[in-house]
Amino acid sequence: MLVAMRGAIPDGLSIVTSNALILAGAALRRSGLAVFLGQKRHFGVGAVVTLLWVALCFFPPFRENLVARINYLYSFLILNCLWIVWMAFRDNREKLRSVRLLGVTMLSECAAFVWFVLHQNLHTFPDYLSSFPESFMTVYLVTLLFSSIMTFVLPPCMVIERSLLGFKEQALQDALTGLPNRRAFLDNASSWVADRKSEEQVYSVIMLDLDRFNSVNETFSNAMGDAVLRLFGRVLKDTTGENAMQGRITGEEFVVFLPGADKEFAMLTAQRICRQFGHSCQEASEGKLLVSASVGLVTTHSGVDLERAMEVAGRGLHKAKQQGQAQVVAMDLTPGGGLTKSSRIAGFSFLRKKVA
Repeated sequence: MLVAMRGAIPDGLSIVTSNALILAGAALRRSGLAVFLGQKRHFGVGAVVTLLWVALCFFPPFRENLVARINYLYSFLILNCLWIVWMAFRDNREKLRSVRLLGVTMLSECAAFVWFVLHQNLHTFPDYLSSFPESFMTVYLVTLLFSSIMTFVLPPCMVIERSLLGFKEQALQDALTGLPNRRAFLDNASSWVADRKSEEQVYSVIMLDLDRFNSVNETFSNAMGDAVLRLFGRVLKDTTGENAMQGRITGEEFVVFLPGADKEFAMLTAQRICRQFGHSCQEASEGKLLVSASVGLVTTHSGVDLERAMEVAGRGLHKAKQQGQAQVVAMDLTPGGGLTKSSRIAGFSFLRKKVA
């Protein structure tokens, strides 16, 4: 409005105030995106640039030089747009499409600023208003109009997309342990198996169940039971590696999918989980709580469906529970998915003094 009112109000007031607001507003736009993405706001940068603009306008050589004013103003606007583009693609950890679209919008706005500055420097118009009849101003203003509309529309879209993403994560995540729930685990692991069905790559499935978990609830309360489940979920994350897929199937039953893992690696992983869980329980309760886990596992290839592998691993888990606490039972499958035999290996339990 101040720019449009030039001629009706003193040019000095219009030039200083309108451009100071533009600089401050551009800085706040970047800071707003930083808040949304959880980054540093850097309010001071915009304040310094704005105050420096006001100070420079008190010097007649700068205030009366249109090209100098344009170069100062648009240099910051261009850098600010590039900063937003960088944040939209680099700091967008949630990979929100609306944020990426905002980055594309800012890139087009940056191009418009560069287009405008180049023409102003090449043609050296005597004043700002004299450049309006030029054709390059039409392109510049239309691009700015598009950018303005998009920057009004996209922030609500960003909030909505983040909310929908949060709802989706909640639907696929176990609220207590933070692990993927049964549905999410099956989707992820089944996709891996299906994508490599023709290659017949090896994989392992580990089924785990906490031994005598109900006694923990009865003796120490349900709150303690929930704490034990959360601890076990954390142990699974910490001990199974980045490529592993973990999930909570039912109350105290968990599963781990190990892509590319042979039988020996799966056995070592299962024993490491049991050992770490037992140690963590004893350490957290100062020796008052001794909880172990039983394990059933199977190693097969991607030609065998995940459901079949989980069924066989579940049989191994059932055998481990029957044989006592902290047992690991490995099941073997034929190339066609048929069951051949099982082998029993003692797991790790703090109840076993010689192992401890």
